[in-house]
Amino acid sequence: MKERFALIVSIGILCILVMSTWWAADYAQRAVDIDPPSRLTHEPDNWAKQLVLLRTNLKGEVIQRLEGDLMEHFPDDNSYELLKPRAFVLRPENPLVIATSRTATIYDDGDRIVMQGDAVVLRLGDSERQPLNFRSDALTMLVKQDITYTDLPATAISGRSRMNGVGMRYNNVSQTLDVLKSTDVDIAAKDSRNNSEPAPKAKP
Repeated sequence: MKERFALIVSIGILCILVMSTWWAADYAQRAVDIDPPSRLTHEPDNWAKQLVLLRTNLKGEVIQRLEGDLMEHFPDDNSYELLKPRAFVLRPENPLVIATSRTATIYDDGDRIVMQGDAVVLRLGDSERQPLNFRSDALTMLVKQDITYTDLPATAISGRSRMNGVGMRYNNVSQTLDVLKSTDVDIAAKDSRNNSEPAPKAKP
């Protein structure tokens, strides 16, 4: 009988200890503030002013130069926003391309640049070609492909020729300008100096 009583007392004490431990742990969780898990939001985590970024090819030649007054990095989509950007595509085999706008968003480690607000892309001329001025409210540059395009209303000017349209795509490798829907075309007669300048192509 005494052994049974001692066993019951031991079990009771053990239950009290377990309940006390559970209560203490629960009280500690409720009494101590626990920070919620961090969430990635579209807020900058670092920035730089008056920056110049250079990209080179395997030969060490600079093929892209990007300048801006202010750049901010956003960790949620790993993008960069640039104020007053100036982009230069300097591939030796292709004509020089210069792009400017009020702001720009950089994606894919600089391979895709979305120029926004008075976006202008200028392909410089040479002895055979007139300069090409391509502008819209927003232009997307695919740096590796050396292609610039927009789905918005845009204007392309080359010499005395001018084209307005909705949706344009300029390929600096093939020197061609494709227009999805033209609204106004004024192509001047070519002279002997720029007879190799490709005429813009309008797609119905």
